[in-house]
Amino acid sequence: MRRALDPVVLTLVLAAPCAARAFTLPQDPPAATPEQGFELVELRVTSSRPRAALVDHGSVDGIALQDRVTFRLRDGRTFGGTVSELQERSAVVLLDDPAFVPAPGTKGDVRVPSERLAPKAKPPASAPAPEAPAQPAVEPELPWTNQDDEWTPGEPLLARVRAIRPSERAARITGRWYAIGDVLGSSDGPRTDTFLRVGAGAEYENAFGNGGVLRVDGELNYRRTDVPDGDDDQAERARLDRLSYTLGGTRFDATRLEFGRFLQHSVPEFGVLDGFEWSRRLSGGSSFGASVGFLPEPDAEQSTLTDLQFAAFGRWVNDESETASATVGFQKTFHDFAADRDLLVAKLEVVPRDAWTMRGTIWVDVYGSTDAAKGAGVEVTQAVVNTSRRWSDGGYFGLTYTHFAFPELERDEFLPVTDAQLADDHTERVALAATKPLSDSWRANVDVGAWIDEDDDGANGELGFVFDDVIVDGGELELAGFADKGRYTSTVGGRCSLGHSAGSSRWHVDYEFARHLFEGFGTDNNELPQHRVRASWDWTTEGGWSISTHVEGQLFDDETGYAAGFYLQRSF
Repeated sequence: MRRALDPVVLTLVLAAPCAARAFTLPQDPPAATPEQGFELVELRVTSSRPRAALVDHGSVDGIALQDRVTFRLRDGRTFGGTVSELQERSAVVLLDDPAFVPAPGTKGDVRVPSERLAPKAKPPASAPAPEAPAQPAVEPELPWTNQDDEWTPGEPLLARVRAIRPSERAARITGRWYAIGDVLGSSDGPRTDTFLRVGAGAEYENAFGNGGVLRVDGELNYRRTDVPDGDDDQAERARLDRLSYTLGGTRFDATRLEFGRFLQHSVPEFGVLDGFEWSRRLSGGSSFGASVGFLPEPDAEQSTLTDLQFAAFGRWVNDESETASATVGFQKTFHDFAADRDLLVAKLEVVPRDAWTMRGTIWVDVYGSTDAAKGAGVEVTQAVVNTSRRWSDGGYFGLTYTHFAFPELERDEFLPVTDAQLADDHTERVALAATKPLSDSWRANVDVGAWIDEDDDGANGELGFVFDDVIVDGGELELAGFADKGRYTSTVGGRCSLGHSAGSSRWHVDYEFARHLFEGFGTDNNELPQHRVRASWDWTTEGGWSISTHVEGQLFDDETGYAAGFYLQRSF
């Protein structure tokens, strides 16, 4: 097994300065392009709970209420949400999919109009200043000779100021460092698991004087398991998640080139790449491009040089707002230089601000005669389709369909499965989520879902009510009941949650009870009650600190368990 930090990754990135200087940017700015109207603001999740996630950016970063946020996972999946609460340094995002609870550190982004980030120029006075008394004619010697002869009344004050190119800006480093810790224990054994992650990520803008951006993300992991029989386990590992250099892709240069290790920019569904990605933006905002390189293994080792890939894509957008877009990409992989996967990815997004939205992504695998389990043909191996609408009064309705089946691969991406499992195993799920305001101070939440796989089927449902300004000023109380039913198990339960937000801090206390029933067991073993209590606290500062802590206790029939953790982040 090769080490995660293979020479190819370091070679690609260390060659960045030399390769970068071979690209020269044009000296005169072109006509306006779609990139001028919007900017992409990247953010991270600091804490989350069902339906909501707290992120580390706020109004000072140009984010506004009702902005759409996209969370991007390393495996290529994307999830959406809408900004519902806003502070200067943080924001609460209501998640479209209640089943998606992003882990701390999950990356996201939001497109904001450039005008929110631009400094506000002082408008001219509405009335002309009174004329000064007449003075004798004097011809003073003034050093300032620019009379702004080309400026005309009604133009913006900075209309004729030349935009500063990325290569002309001062070099700047921005980023974050973070620490994540979790301890889990139970009376079964007893057993204790400890996890600790320490990492950092940074962007070095204009690092080599050509307007490019050097990006790096990495972390150190520590895990320890303690069990009573002395068979303890401990492991440490270093991860390099990103080390890449990007040229272009700005309003001054329609060509974008990135090389190193990175999650593919144009079609993230193709995964993390050790290689090159090139794309070209057309005048209307649409784009096309290609990538080549090796796919690191999607595990802790991240070994590379085993799976070679070639990919190409095309993307259409309706206008600079990108409220409608369609993408088609094809990826060809080779495992140990033998032909492996032929993957087609198609995406459609229609995301107007105050109307129904629709997002859909499908993964289609193309098989040949050598694919014994599947046989020659095509198969939809993954599909995620969501349509939703959020109203100004807080109402929401969303419908999501998901499909998953195992693709036949030579690459070690999944646990080993049999040919029968490859041919038959699948999961289909339909989920509906809705929020209905019942007055200015309370609202109802409804979640209903149904699923089916090769062996079983089932359904779930939840009804909850949320009350504002309860118990404490600014408090939020949620009361909910839930149930699910499968072939062998069923669950009924309830949850009570109290939370409070005040400026830069938030806290929540939750209690949940669930009664699990099992089919096919005797009366002494067919029921398992579960009590869960959880408390969390989040805090952000103007200095760029984000802190999140939580503690949790669980009581089963005759066993107990606990969990505690923290997330600490410093942005710079």
